[in-house]
Amino acid sequence: MRLLSSPKTKSDIFGDDAKNIKLMTVFFGANDASDAVLNARQHVPVDRYRSNLKEIVATIQGECSEDVKVIIIAPPPVHHEGRLRYQKERFGEKATGKLERTLSLSRMYATAAENVSKELDLPCLNVWEQMCAQGDDVWPSFLSDGLHLSKPGNAFVGSKLFDLIGATLPELSVCPCPFTGHYGTSGSNSSINQIAPWHDQIDHLHPDEAFGRK
Repeated sequence: MRLLSSPKTKSDIFGDDAKNIKLMTVFFGANDASDAVLNARQHVPVDRYRSNLKEIVATIQGECSEDVKVIIIAPPPVHHEGRLRYQKERFGEKATGKLERTLSLSRMYATAAENVSKELDLPCLNVWEQMCAQGDDVWPSFLSDGLHLSKPGNAFVGSKLFDLIGATLPELSVCPCPFTGHYGTSGSNSSINQIAPWHDQIDHLHPDEAFGRK
């Protein structure tokens, strides 16, 4: 992730609805944490990575509403065996057998992301720590190729993010319907402004009434 210049106008990045944004997540680092020699094209020095995160957060806070919330998400771990296996599957005999990303490098950038969140007093989801805490027989399954999130990995991050929002930003959390356990129905609730009625709040014979039109 390389920030080359600042946007000229506020609408350049978030559009005209920037002031309606309640929450944004900043999730970078997996590519930045590449080896400086083996993958110089994507490598970003850790100091630059930290300053980039701060610049991104400042841009969000400057362009969105004053009460916009930001969560920094640290990059996930790297599974060496999965990464080398992916090399062989993709490049065959041309595979270098060298790791352009490592567990230790990804941890360095995850720590940097967490430190930035502390400095800015923002919530942080440390995916690296959360995944590794599941044990060596579990967390590799969260990565499809030793680097990118698999379907279980995406579900894991989503679940942990949901928990973090509930713990640190309860005003933005969504509670499931107490009867069905489902989200996104009239039985669930949130303090986030609702822009349209739920399907079960619409009279199919007079649908316009649910939208304030008669």
